[in-house]
Amino acid sequence: MIQSQFTVENAYLINDITNIALGNVANSLSTVLKDEIIVRNVLEVKDLNNQLLRKDYDGNVFVLTTNIIGDMKAETMLIIHNEDEQGIIEKILPRTEWGKKQMREAMLLELDNILIAAFVTKFANLFNASIYGHVPGIKEMTKADFNGYIKEREESMNVSYALKAELGAFKSRVNMELICMFDETLVPFVNNFDMEKAFVGHQEEGNKESKEDKKGFFKNIFG
Repeated sequence: MIQSQFTVENAYLINDITNIALGNVANSLSTVLKDEIIVRNVLEVKDLNNQLLRKDYDGNVFVLTTNIIGDMKAETMLIIHNEDEQGIIEKILPRTEWGKKQMREAMLLELDNILIAAFVTKFANLFNASIYGHVPGIKEMTKADFNGYIKEREESMNVSYALKAELGAFKSRVNMELICMFDETLVPFVNNFDMEKAFVGHQEEGNKESKEDKKGFFKNIFG
């Protein structure tokens, strides 16, 4: 069980900032999938062992993990179910690439890069903090594997705040879940939040070098 370390007022604050950051994620996903994205079921997670996966699903899932480092420490998990992975690949990759496992995984990793950068950039701007995502990883897991992984993370990380949100594409009906777990480094940023210093305008994710890398990645895929 995650014990809240925030006052009621600050709990509302972190929830509001979370929703703003998720809006940034939705915009990025909309650009990639060329679809309208709906953010559903945004929840503060009080118990990491309490059914993080969809209750109606027993198949394998792709779990993309990213460590957030810098002034705050966090871990994100982008969870994509098998049928949704197929839908994403069909939307993004040319048909000639569909059967290539390495290319499919590379595309999912790049998608995670884009979405987590969108989340972290907005979070960093609002908190006037220096944070960024490290190199992501990917693993296909059964439900039992995932539950074991969550138990391991809960034991090794002092989680102060965790959230879960569902991202759904309106036309293609592709869905995925984003889970983010912050450790205790988040607490002073929330408690000392300065509204005057929060940057709320539009700002591109990443630096010039990272943008060029993404351009090169997509150029390699689409020619």
